[in-house]
Order: sequence, then structure tokens, then C-alpha cells
Amino acid sequence: MFTYIKAKNFKSLKDIELNLNKTNDKTNKFIAIYGENGSGKTNIVELFELLQRLVAAMSADTAIRRMHKDIIEMQKKMMPKLPKEFEQILKLYVYLEEYRMIDEKEPTEIEYGFKINNIDGFYYIKFDNEIIEEKLYYMAGKQRAYLFQISREGNKIVKNLNNNIFKDRKYNEELIEIIDKYWGKYSFLSLLSLEMLEKNKEYVNSKISKNIFDVIDQIFLMTVNIDDPITGMISKDTTRDRKLSSIKSGTVKKGKLNEIKKYENVLNIFFTQAYSDIKEVKYIITEKEDEINYELYFNKMIGGKIKSISYIHESQGTKRILNQFDTLLGSLLGETVIIDEIDNGIHDVLMKNIIMSIKDEITGQLIITTHNTLLLEILPKEYIYMISTDYNGNKTINSIREYGTKIQRNNNARDLYLKGVFGGIPTTDYIDFEEIKYALKDSKDNEETVDDKES
Repeated sequence: MFTYIKAKNFKSLKDIELNLNKTNDKTNKFIAIYGENGSGKTNIVELFELLQRLVAAMSADTAIRRMHKDIIEMQKKMMPKLPKEFEQILKLYVYLEEYRMIDEKEPTEIEYGFKINNIDGFYYIKFDNEIIEEKLYYMAGKQRAYLFQISREGNKIVKNLNNNIFKDRKYNEELIEIIDKYWGKYSFLSLLSLEMLEKNKEYVNSKISKNIFDVIDQIFLMTVNIDDPITGMISKDTTRDRKLSSIKSGTVKKGKLNEIKKYENVLNIFFTQAYSDIKEVKYIITEKEDEINYELYFNKMIGGKIKSISYIHESQGTKRILNQFDTLLGSLLGETVIIDEIDNGIHDVLMKNIIMSIKDEITGQLIITTHNTLLLEILPKEYIYMISTDYNGNKTINSIREYGTKIQRNNNARDLYLKGVFGGIPTTDYIDFEEIKYALKDSKDNEETVDDKES
């Protein structure tokens, strides 16, 4: 689980610290982040996205380079014709400049505090258009220490690898060569991740302590979902380990029939309780040789009759809930899940019921951004975080427990939030659309006057 994040010069976040600890020795399993539009909620989620991409970058680049030459040429031809938002789908590697604050000369710095196996550690990275410094602090041998520290000083790369982690001198020489060749464009965690993929796992484990791979594995298992205005919800969790790659439809080996039945049971429990007209959820299964094709159907009461409807023909809201539900399952299975705008397109009352039901069952960590004020009526104050922006554009993010405001049934967090006690709410009460209308009319009149003169 994440215990804190510190960021400087990251997108719209000049200097911010997000403390995710409930108490000194306990970390929040659930965090709901509020703030007005444009306050930086998505930037907070993108901090997690960047971490995962930093670890996967070298492996993704290597896979792309090994693609068939014709596919690479087709990708090059397609790219200029596609909207900019599609670049991240076709280009998995990391452009660090995308995460930098615009017109900022100082480098971007991020520190991720985490707890793995009940042991605290942190990962730090500093970059401009390339990585300048990187270090990881976690368990090394029998005590906590830096597992590695790498930095660029002029044209020289300074490398400090902990002997308790990197145990083989000869193999370390190979790693030093890899660092000299690739580090800067790629993180060291990314280089190590590729080593694990490219070489025999047992061989690598004999040369490097598993502690560092525990960190890498947990980052890979993290799920980050960010709304995209063109493509809808794009799941960034390409490495997520699931028995079914999709709960909606797919093809699996016959040995996974029990997994299909398990998810069918889970979805049946959820949707029949969440929707009044859904009476049953089931998978339509077709078998072919050693494979099973499955597709999700809803048995719904329509006009007094039960009709079986494929998820393909369901509403956008139901499809979105399916996507969210698939993602939320990870937090029940001990994973870290981060979702931006979780309530977008979903009824406030339904989302309130979902969160109310899941919050006490989380075994991993669930971090969301939201505008749903109904959640403020049910969440403990240590779960609720507000992003506030001052007149100079400086942002802070704090749990509302830090405000020292007494919250009671007749003075609940929702009422206090809407009154502006915690900030993070639009301050404009009235927008003069009459003035806007006349401005549009004046513009039209001016155009007609110019046309008359020209004629």
C-alpha cells in the first residue's frame, strides 16, 4: 500500500504532499479525493500511472522493437493521422516531458512512500527530459537501507548498488554496463524488470535479492484507470494478473470453467442487488476443442417478460459499471487500485451504495477521485481528502480530519463541504449568460457590418 506521495513540478502540481496514513502506524485502505474541476485530481492519479510506466518502459520498448517490420511501418503511418490522445495506446514507452510542469526550468521530483510485507520504504525519482536521479529504500538484508542510488553528475553516472541486494560481483559488472548504456531514458527498475523477463528467473534470483523484485511486482500489480475524453475508459493495467482477462467476454482453456462460474456468481450477486430489473446474470458458453468462449448476458424484466440481453447492447452506464466492477475486484484481492472520476456516468445513489458496501471489505488499497457528495455522508473523515488551490495557484491536499472541524449528524461532512468549509469547491455562484449572449450577438453584428462594407 502507498503511505505518502511527494511531488514537485509535476504537471499542475508545484509542490504537494499526499499523506495516506490513517495514524502513525496504520495506512488508509480507502481514499476519496475531492476538488473542483481543474484542481489536479487527475494529476494525482497520473502520479501512479507514471510509476507503473517507469517500471514497464524498457520491456514495452523491447517488445515494440521486436514487432514485425511491417507493423512498425504501419504504426508510423497511422500516428500522424490519429488524435494526440491515441499516442499513449500505440506508444507504451514514457515521454517524461509529458509529466513535467509547463514552462518550468527546475526538474520534477517525486517520492512514493509504500508499505510491502508490513515494511516501510520509498522510491524517489528526479527528471527533466531524462532521469537525473533515482533511488530505492527498502529492506536490504536484515535492516532497511538504500537498495540502490543512481544519479547523473555532469557526463558521469554515479552508481551505488547495495551488496546485500546485488550479491554477485560479475553480474553487477553487467548491470553497470546496462546502466551506462540505458539509464536516463529508462529507470533502473525498468532495466531490472527486463532482466527478469529476458533471463532465467532462477538465475536472476540467484544474483539479486528478491526484495527488489517484491517492489517491482507490486508496482506491476497496481491498477490505474484514467478517463479519456475520446476513447472512454482505457485500462492502463496491462500487467494485471487475472484468471479472466475480461469479465465481459473472452476465450479461455477448458480448465478455467470454474473461474467463469465463480465470476458469474459474483456478478449475479452484485447486479441483482444493484438493479431492480436485472433478475439474473449469466455467461453464454460455447466449447470448441480445448477452449471455451464466454459472453456475459443480463436476464432483465422488460414489459412483464424476461429478456436475455448481451452486455454489448447494454447502456453506457451499465458498461461503465462493468468496467469499474472489474477494476474494483482488485482491491478485494489485496491489490492497489486507483480510479479517476469513479462516478462519471453512474448514478450518485448507486455509486454511494457500491462504495458503502465495498469500503469495509478492501484488503488492498482503493484510491479514487470523485465529485459524488453523497459519499461524504457515509465515509469516515480520515478517508476524505480535499485538493484546495489558493490565489497564487498553489495546491494542498489534506484529509478533512486535519481541519479540526467537528462533524455531527446535523452538521455532516457533505453540508460542511457544500458550505466551502474544506475548500475544493467552485467559488463562482453565478455565470452571466446574458452577457455571453450579447457578446455573441455583437460578434455576429460586426461580421455583418464587415461583409456589407466589402460588398
